[in-house]
Amino acid sequence: MSFLPWLLLPLTVIALRTARGAEKQVYLEFNNGQDRGGAEWTQAITVSAPAPRSEVKGDVEVKFNAKGMAAAKALCWQQPTKEQPGTWGHDENLTPDGITLDAAGEGSFLFPAERFPNGPVNVRIFAESKEGKKDIYELQLFNLGGVKWNQGIPTQDPPGAKGLKRIFADDFDGPLSISNDGRGARYAAHKPRYGDFSGWQFSDVLGDGKPFAQTGTWLKIAARKDAASPKGRSGIIASANMDGKGIWAKAPAYLECRFTAQSAPGTWPAFWTITHLDQGSNGDELDIVEAYGGNGTSHPNHPGYSIVTHPWGQKNSDGSEKPHPNTVVRMMDLGGKSYWSTTFHTYAVSIGLDDTVYYFDDIEVFRHPTNDVSKKHPHCFLINYAIGGISGWPIDLARYGDGTDMYVDYVRVYAKEAIPDFVLRPPGSEPEITTRGIGLNFSVGGNAGTELAPGDTAGGAGVSQTGWNNLPGASGREASLKDSAGKSAEGVSVTWEVPKDQASRSKTGREWGFNSGNLTLQRGYIQSGGKLSATGIRYPRYDVHIYLNADDNGGSGKVILKASGRQENRHYKLGWHGGKFIESAGTTAETAAEGNYVVFRGQTAKDFSLEWEGNLGGGLTGISGIQIVEIP
Repeated sequence: MSFLPWLLLPLTVIALRTARGAEKQVYLEFNNGQDRGGAEWTQAITVSAPAPRSEVKGDVEVKFNAKGMAAAKALCWQQPTKEQPGTWGHDENLTPDGITLDAAGEGSFLFPAERFPNGPVNVRIFAESKEGKKDIYELQLFNLGGVKWNQGIPTQDPPGAKGLKRIFADDFDGPLSISNDGRGARYAAHKPRYGDFSGWQFSDVLGDGKPFAQTGTWLKIAARKDAASPKGRSGIIASANMDGKGIWAKAPAYLECRFTAQSAPGTWPAFWTITHLDQGSNGDELDIVEAYGGNGTSHPNHPGYSIVTHPWGQKNSDGSEKPHPNTVVRMMDLGGKSYWSTTFHTYAVSIGLDDTVYYFDDIEVFRHPTNDVSKKHPHCFLINYAIGGISGWPIDLARYGDGTDMYVDYVRVYAKEAIPDFVLRPPGSEPEITTRGIGLNFSVGGNAGTELAPGDTAGGAGVSQTGWNNLPGASGREASLKDSAGKSAEGVSVTWEVPKDQASRSKTGREWGFNSGNLTLQRGYIQSGGKLSATGIRYPRYDVHIYLNADDNGGSGKVILKASGRQENRHYKLGWHGGKFIESAGTTAETAAEGNYVVFRGQTAKDFSLEWEGNLGGGLTGISGIQIVEIP
């Protein structure tokens, strides 16, 4: 049976694009629900050996099943050879005579790994039925042998960076420097300050390749749904941390990244820049590459990748919304004519004082006048492997073992001058008027990122304070407390402990959109259940504020205050509030409102105790901090 031209083309998506974490939808690109065709596509191919993402070398027998299909073939991108010396490389047909399938759809072929590039490779299996149904299976492998080709940062500067100097580069050929909030490291593992947007959530740095690993000379971002992450996890790196410090480039500037990933339902690799970090700050977002994976009905069937410039929340002089310049890059017509999942490609943007220009493998593919915000404000960069999420497209990675990998070869940044001292502080980040009180922060022993410094301001609006006391671990006693003025809180002591069960523990939680001191306050908490006793309070009247936290998911719980023979209850439902403290004021489970802190007002006793249960519904929650606030 002859093969149709589609067998020579890798396939993908086009999807919904809204601001990552934006308050309202103001722009549609190729959104989920539009009819993009694909009815002829089906999922028929499964591979039994080698397993997806295996390390291989030498001659590798690939065994697969394509039930219901009549014919199949396999291809893999190959470096330049004597027979085909083109610098781009070429698509090599591994099965020039086709693959014979038996009655059950079983087939096999040989992948001679030594003849192909060292490192990440994508063996693409194509199949077609007599009725015209089609399928493609992308088998990601890591070639331990093979030919070293096109690895690492080029010795020449890119043409688009002419007249600029390199201010940053990372070849990912050494130990990684990534922390959850970016403090003390080169990259943050979450979008700074707010707005993680992947369906398989962007994960903390869990170690052991979860989700980040330095593999060969590449950064590997491993997306997985497994026992450790039953709802799925993936990764993002940002060049600015939660405090707004990091790698920033001011126009004129040029930013470039080289990567490859798998095209499969739900995959969404991207390289992009932003000028602002905070919700509602009306900054620019430059989506240098957004690649959407998946083909077939209800999938995007993308002919290349998408470029978008977002002037979020900005208006023209007549009051109309500024447009979002965008294009689809039909990469199969450019350069070496290969897809983003077939082999590595370079994606870049030049932010000029006149024009913003986008590049694919040093080929200009899109241009528009530079927005005023991008002229005035520096950009930081982000690299991510989102799986589903706000793209709107469904996730279906089951036949790949619920896993997929993105490999980043390098990133480099050019500008007129580096701006190492630049810090993008959050709006209104100057310390608020502090209140008089005693702050207790549940920190995690040995984790400095959960400890508030004496001058750090944290707490809810109207009661924020400095001088927080760090209470490390799941149990302890502290009798040398300070108040918000840094003075000794003489006579006051606290004792805390957790029940002897596996769920209650001292640990780090998610950032939940917070920044600066409030982010630190929220980073450590006592999960599930616990008790705290406070004695010797000298304030005639005071309120007790209880700050709540969790990991990836919210949940419900209750806090009980006991004092002078009486008891008060506060029930809560913990949820996302964009980095703001919102009171949950319910006294019963039925009346509990969504929020992230509770308050016991008008206390007068010198001693009180607290008990909390954070496992009444949904995910496990707990307490991150307690404030004893004097009522003037």
